[in-house]
Amino acid sequence: MDYVTDTHSLVWYFTEDTRLSNKALAAFESSTVDGTIFVPAVVLAEIMFISKKGRISLSFEDTIKKIEESENFQIAQLTVDILSIADKIEVELEMHDKLIVATAKFYEATLISKDENIIESGVVSTVW
Repeated sequence: MDYVTDTHSLVWYFTEDTRLSNKALAAFESSTVDGTIFVPAVVLAEIMFISKKGRISLSFEDTIKKIEESENFQIAQLTVDILSIADKIEVELEMHDKLIVATAKFYEATLISKDENIIESGVVSTVW
């Protein structure tokens, strides 16, 4: 099964943070056998921003290294197709969340997210 990850999920997975739910952890781990974890470019931008602010211990460079070392991770570029999907999402979400949801729709993947607004929107299937 393929998944798209949001920012908190990816950071918590890479740092082995106990705030990552068991279901989310299982989703990440299952992709090592069968599937892909797509990492939206906007997630990487957010990690770059919050790591520079000192809000997380994981650096942008370490994030990229971990992604490149893992066969089951793939960076999802921000494309016009994804922007077009985001433009059609009528639910009130923050811009970066809308782009993450649009990426999940584009790849027809389940989104690993704890974000209640995304989960309640029902725009994509989620796991948490």
